[in-house]
Amino acid sequence: MQVQCPKHKDSQFLYIWSKENEVKFICDQCHSDLIRLKQVQSQNLINIRKAYQNPEYLFSEITNSEILQEFFFELNQCEEKNLNHQIMEIEKFIKEVQNQLIVMQQELYVYKKKYMELRLQIREKLEEIIKFDQFKKCISNLNQLEKTINPQDITQSERDVYNYFQDSILKKQVSLNNQIFTILNYKNQYTRESRINYPEWNKLDQLYKQLNEMHTSFNIMINPKFPGTIQNTSLLAREFQAKLIDIIVKKSNKPITKIELIHQECYSNLNAETFWNKVDGKDNLLIVFQSEKENIFGAYSPCQWVKSQRGQYVSDETLTSFLFSQTNNQIYPIKKDFRGYAIYCCLQYGPVFGGTPLLNRAIYYFQNKSDLHITSNFQIGSSSLGTSYAIEEKQTQPDLEINLFGQNAQKITTYEIFQLSFN
Repeated sequence: MQVQCPKHKDSQFLYIWSKENEVKFICDQCHSDLIRLKQVQSQNLINIRKAYQNPEYLFSEITNSEILQEFFFELNQCEEKNLNHQIMEIEKFIKEVQNQLIVMQQELYVYKKKYMELRLQIREKLEEIIKFDQFKKCISNLNQLEKTINPQDITQSERDVYNYFQDSILKKQVSLNNQIFTILNYKNQYTRESRINYPEWNKLDQLYKQLNEMHTSFNIMINPKFPGTIQNTSLLAREFQAKLIDIIVKKSNKPITKIELIHQECYSNLNAETFWNKVDGKDNLLIVFQSEKENIFGAYSPCQWVKSQRGQYVSDETLTSFLFSQTNNQIYPIKKDFRGYAIYCCLQYGPVFGGTPLLNRAIYYFQNKSDLHITSNFQIGSSSLGTSYAIEEKQTQPDLEINLFGQNAQKITTYEIFQLSFN
């Protein structure tokens, strides 16, 4: 960009100042003046050169989608020169590993030689203790009979070997064993003091670990994290779909492999019986509701939904359950101390999330004191956020009572149930 700023001589336009109803081209001196007067913030400035060369950067600076801003920001960081630098570093490490492999191979031969020397020392001591030369003499005498088959000579050789076994080993078994144990113990202490630590092998192992870390880093760079989507939903906006998936993946610490719509219902067929027939025995469910006022909200929990006549709470020890409001762009994670009240399973009600400890339950029972409570006909519900699921401190209690449904007449018109599968 070579256009001169009319306000400041010898200064060229560097930024686009994006305002609500207009944009302004400004130079570095304009920028300094505006900063001093506190009339502009850095996030409202677009670098002209970067925007001209890079559509990803331009779009990430203009869009109001946080998900897309993050995606294109990360995509923009992975430039070819950065990738080339990563590859060069990996190539250096590969060469270092190759050199280390040669050194490690030499190390193996050194330790092999030490082992063979140790084995020879033990063998020499053993030959001395058991008078091995006498046994060899017996066998040599037997070999001399190979051309003359004489039963008497063979019998004599057998007797000689028997006498050797008896006189040199069996009759002295305890003494011989003790001598051998003494020798082995001495050799064991010697080898323990000069323990084989394979320093070159350990160095190679460290190089492999570093190389693996570099490969992982490179793999992350060339595999951008695309915004997640939920197919077959008529309620969730694309932006919020990506947000929900990102939260679930981070909380679960494992990738989602499948999101299946298992039920979708609206208006006349809304009832608890249908709901329980669809969810009984299932876990990892994402449930999305639309109220009569068209507020979109819902919940996710890994807990298993089980039909119960008397009613029972199900605990979420993973702390991955949360409520959400698409309308208010809010997430309400389960409180650690209230993880035992993640969901409530009872055939008399629809889905219920959150609750109160046993001592307080009698007080709040008739108030349906749950963070989200849907009755059996789905016509009446309640939203008392902050009971078991966390809220922002700035929200007031009157706001919370209608926060999800968006009105006092808390009626559901549509809901969707998705089951998630993980790798």
